Amino acid sequence: MKRILPPSLALLLIHPACGELKNEIPLGIEAVTGLRTGYVYRGLELAQTSLDFQIEAEIALSNTDTVNFGSWHLSESAGDFSETGVFIDMRHEVDEQTIIGSSLTYRHFSDSGLKSGVDLGFFLTYQINDDWDWKAGAYYDFGNDSFYSALDVRWSKPLSDTAFIALENGVSYVSDLLDRDGLNDYYGRFSLTYAVSDSVAFTPFLGWSLALDEAGGDSFHGGIFFEVIF
Repeated sequence: MKRILPPSLALLLIHPACGELKNEIPLGIEAVTGLRTGYVYRGLELAQTSLDFQIEAEIALSNTDTVNFGSWHLSESAGDFSETGVFIDMRHEVDEQTIIGSSLTYRHFSDSGLKSGVDLGFFLTYQINDDWDWKAGAYYDFGNDSFYSALDVRWSKPLSDTAFIALENGVSYVSDLLDRDGLNDYYGRFSLTYAVSDSVAFTPFLGWSLALDEAGGDSFHGGIFFEVIF
């Protein structure tokens, strides 16, 4: 994932699996504030309890092309780690089921073994049906001279007009990311999103990263996000 926050209100807006809900919330600028018990980036646990904030906007260039851009900041509550970033995504809808895209992200790390720098990626998303989709992505981190790729499968299900649950599972591969090389981790997240109103929602979640590399370690974390669309 290019940025620190999972999609939730955005999923209500653009994810076909939540078609019953997407007309309930208007398009606009999304701001998200969150608290999490741990922060894992590409299989690396970089921080313990952390606070974060992200703002994101979307512009439709045509019926099939969109641009997303935004920024975020995360800081560890009881430590010195922090991460600040900016990103831009380009997405093209090939057909009703297929989206291809590219991303350009800059991350600045403080008190971390990772170096700050630019990350360039390409991805493909395929909507299997109303409940299931999968995503494949490949990314090159110029700051750390490393390659990262991931394949994940996502399931979501509306519970009512204002709530849905979602489950994501995936595996990743890395090359020259610190001391890691090869199959990296099995990761996932389970979340529940509840829309308080047309523009406000909150999302509690549980996440995990199970190492597939001897150099890695397992991580389990949870948290909650509060989202507003203007």
